Amino acid sequence: MRKLNKINYLRIFLLIPFMVLFMSCEKIDDNKVKIPLVTFETSQISVNTETGSYDVVLKLSELASKELTIKVGMSGSATENEHYTVAAKEIKVPAGANEGKLPITILHNNIWDENLEIIVILAPGTDYVIDPKQVSEIKIKLTKQIVLPVMSFDMEGTTLHTNPFNAENITLKLKLDQPLRAESQVNLAFEGDMTIGADFAVNGGNSNKLTIPKDVTAYTFTLKINKKDNAGFNKNLKITASPVDQKTFTVSQEKSSFTLNVHDPLVDMTPILKTAALLSGSGFQIYQNVKTTTGWSSNVTVNALANSVKKNYLKTFRNTSFNTAFGCESNAPGGDVLRLGDMLNFANTDTVIADYGVGKTTRHFNPSDSLLRFVADGENPLKGTVTTVPQKFRANIILKVDWETGANGFKQWHLDSKATGGKIEMSTYPVIAAVVIDLVKVEGSYDFTLATPEILFTAWFKSSSPYFMKNLNSTYDIVKEGEHYKVSYRYIPR
Repeated sequence: MRKLNKINYLRIFLLIPFMVLFMSCEKIDDNKVKIPLVTFETSQISVNTETGSYDVVLKLSELASKELTIKVGMSGSATENEHYTVAAKEIKVPAGANEGKLPITILHNNIWDENLEIIVILAPGTDYVIDPKQVSEIKIKLTKQIVLPVMSFDMEGTTLHTNPFNAENITLKLKLDQPLRAESQVNLAFEGDMTIGADFAVNGGNSNKLTIPKDVTAYTFTLKINKKDNAGFNKNLKITASPVDQKTFTVSQEKSSFTLNVHDPLVDMTPILKTAALLSGSGFQIYQNVKTTTGWSSNVTVNALANSVKKNYLKTFRNTSFNTAFGCESNAPGGDVLRLGDMLNFANTDTVIADYGVGKTTRHFNPSDSLLRFVADGENPLKGTVTTVPQKFRANIILKVDWETGANGFKQWHLDSKATGGKIEMSTYPVIAAVVIDLVKVEGSYDFTLATPEILFTAWFKSSSPYFMKNLNSTYDIVKEGEHYKVSYRYIPR
């Protein structure tokens, strides 16, 4: 019996340490820190952009024993800092809490796409656990009723025709039915046989892109047609506007394009060229008048013809006649197409323009193949403007007494005319001086619809010759403007 009790005491003694150890293990399990499982509250949600924000909610499986920082990644078709912003790509969960939030600011006014989405994905960390089988990703679909601004050409007051000779700057206007939400680009497409750069420019350059600022409802740009001296030119240039980015605006189906007719109509000059030149001379006779202080000078006949090579130009000739008595050529009165000889205003006993003839009005300057350039008014070739290209008129000066001394048939101009066949430009007779007069510009108009068709124009001249305008003709209404002298003319049919 005593031996049995001893064995039982030994068993109890050995069991006590195991019990203590067991009780100690139980206590350790109770104090162990558990790592929380993190998930999103939902996997997908639609958010109207007008709300301006959305908070992504994160859930923890356990109360946080300390403040936790949950890292996230962001992707999707929406662009950060353009369509939305976040302060940081992490979610703070305070100690003792079991959820946190990621505030997202939605930039409503920047969104012009109905199919944008933001994807938020949990990133691994040491203080939390992610279960791929749980909600570790959330898709936020951004919804918005998109009403894009509508763009169209504002054609009020815009010309649909231009003459390439005028090299016009045409102002075109684009309008929108509501302000642009963001700076936008417009693409201009051109159809027809004209190319940007070679035939025209946009805003002074060769780019077909326009940049329109934010918040505007109208935008103007210029189309410059490059100058062409090509009468008969006739092309249509179709211009179509479209957005570079389809999300910024749309265009009106009816008014997103327009066609500009670029046309230089041929001008028929027959209304003023009615009477053929005399004595088999060249061209047709027309009356010339110079503006005087009291009206117009008397009619002087000059010869002219439409230039068959340089279209829409009036070509001029000398008025010549054959002096059968002396076997020589002379210029009939009025051979000077711009009356430039009169602008020298020599006395009869003084120096004169070297030409074949004796009268004051026979003074001759070289003719012009492009005296006047006709530019039709729109599509009407019977009315329009006249201009010219800068050109020079030349003549020689000699002493009248030497030129006209002698018996008929043997005067110097008779002999010279026979020798040159009546071509004064081939004369080798000594001269006092050569006169060069610059025709700087011409401004005027023509109207062939009148009962008496007429051409009215003002010419600006200059010359370094001391003989030019030396003694101003008091009859003519000549105006001096700096180094230029301004003279006005009228041409009517004979």
